[in-house]
Amino acid sequence: KAISQDDIDYFTKIGINIVYASEQQLEAKYNTDYFGKYHGSSQAVLFPTCTEEVSKILAYCNEHKIGVVTQGGNSGTAGGAIAQQSEVILSLRDMNKVRDLDVISGVVVAESGCVLAELDAHVRESGYIVPVDLGAKKRCMIGGNVSTNAGGLRYLRYGTLHGNVLGLEVVLADGRILDALFSLKKDSSGYDVKQLFIGAEGTLGVVTAVSIALAPKPRSSQIAVLGLSDFSKIQKAFVLARQNLGEIISAFEFWERRCNELVVQYEKNPSPLADPHEFFVMIETRGSFERHDVEKMDAYLEVLAAEGLVEETKVFRDSDEMERTWLFRSQMAEAHAKSGCMHVYDFSLPSRYQHDLLVAVKTHLTDAGLYGVADAPVRDVTIFGHIGDDNIHLQVVADEYGGVVEEVMEPWVYEWVGGHGGSVAAEHGLGMHKGKFLKYSKSPVVIDTMKSIKQMLDPNGIMNPGKHVERA
Repeated sequence: KAISQDDIDYFTKIGINIVYASEQQLEAKYNTDYFGKYHGSSQAVLFPTCTEEVSKILAYCNEHKIGVVTQGGNSGTAGGAIAQQSEVILSLRDMNKVRDLDVISGVVVAESGCVLAELDAHVRESGYIVPVDLGAKKRCMIGGNVSTNAGGLRYLRYGTLHGNVLGLEVVLADGRILDALFSLKKDSSGYDVKQLFIGAEGTLGVVTAVSIALAPKPRSSQIAVLGLSDFSKIQKAFVLARQNLGEIISAFEFWERRCNELVVQYEKNPSPLADPHEFFVMIETRGSFERHDVEKMDAYLEVLAAEGLVEETKVFRDSDEMERTWLFRSQMAEAHAKSGCMHVYDFSLPSRYQHDLLVAVKTHLTDAGLYGVADAPVRDVTIFGHIGDDNIHLQVVADEYGGVVEEVMEPWVYEWVGGHGGSVAAEHGLGMHKGKFLKYSKSPVVIDTMKSIKQMLDPNGIMNPGKHVERA
């Protein structure tokens, strides 16, 4: 049910900080997603400061059947943190303490409201880094990262949050506190319950604290940016990178010419290479011995040149230059969004099909009369992504959201991806929109099992209602 004044009075009485206003007043900060595509209708935002307060909130909401949408930095792209049915928003902004840092075992225990960049800066002082790194790290929060199973820029090196998260503290829909906040790296004592909540997007409970295995802070880093003429050369360069750079490779990113042009145009950031190219690759290494790492990179680049794979190469070893290069890569989504209404698709797709997807989408939109002709509603179709983990981001930039472009693209593009062995959601989650396409990458038995788990843990359906698997 919609929240009432009686509900507001109760939350105020138990000491919960609350903002109660019209949905229009909450629009900019809480009722709109990062890129302005999804809009919500919540009129109340609750700001708990501890797990016990979250427990009281959920127990009350469950009893009175009030929907709850958990929100961290609101930096997602799938609308998962937007209250579409006048639910209350549960902001974890004020739950931002680092509870413990074990510098011997390299484990941090942090509350969900810790901003990723700030948490990373904190552990760096003790010689560690947080293993997940995202373009939105100055805004996103660790609880949201876990709840969406965010992959990020260095997945190739540090892996998934399913592997790095050691324990969770979760408040269930009925207010019970599930304390699985272990800091042990080995534990085979029964079901690994925490895994249910990694990637659940707040549909099973509220993640209030996280225990994460940290990685050592690298002593040596370098970046090489390559210009290439076709996608097959990217694939060959990646295979050679795995063979020649081995244990020090930490990222292998790619983008196409139009992505490069958009960042230069809308972010006013100069291209990392002097000349235009059909494709760009950014390779990062992280190690502990600079001379060894430099030698390996130089040898690798010599191999690429000998194989005739690259048109231009530039290496960055100064920290400021490397930071600017990463900034260029991380600004791609924002640049696309500034150029028009960006329909963003986040797929896992075997590398051998990724360029085929781009060609297929352009052909499909052209055949529909929506792209490649005068006054067409689609301005750009581009791809960029993390070649090392098969995660590709497809952007269709149009004059407006939804409409004929979405009708022509969906479900066609999801069916195409599923038919080529891909996943309809790689790292952005299912959110408000993609649950109905889950059938293209998950079997009926898997979907039924997911629904059974949802029904068991949230029988009243108050946790992020109408999203995720509920739409499947």
